[in-house]
Amino acid sequence: MTDLRAVADVVEETADIVRSRSHDLSWQSTFDTSDELVGILDQRAAALRSGDVASLADVRFWFLPTGPLCEIAASSGWLPEYTELGNRLDAL
Repeated sequence: MTDLRAVADVVEETADIVRSRSHDLSWQSTFDTSDELVGILDQRAAALRSGDVASLADVRFWFLPTGPLCEIAASSGWLPEYTELGNRLDAL
């Protein structure tokens, strides 16, 4: 069984990265603005902490190689951090 709290930690760390700098969202079509991205990441983290297993589907999609977060990270200069977070998520 997936540790939802640990997944929420990964999602929250991702939101913290997005909050901390500007981003190029032009290579993906899932999120329109950085504020929208942070809001959705915060919502999913809270849902995961409350035991909402269904939120895993979104998180898994966002972290796919060449998925929206990968595209944002690559075009915004935080691909190494994304890779580490994605690896942690995969391990969960």
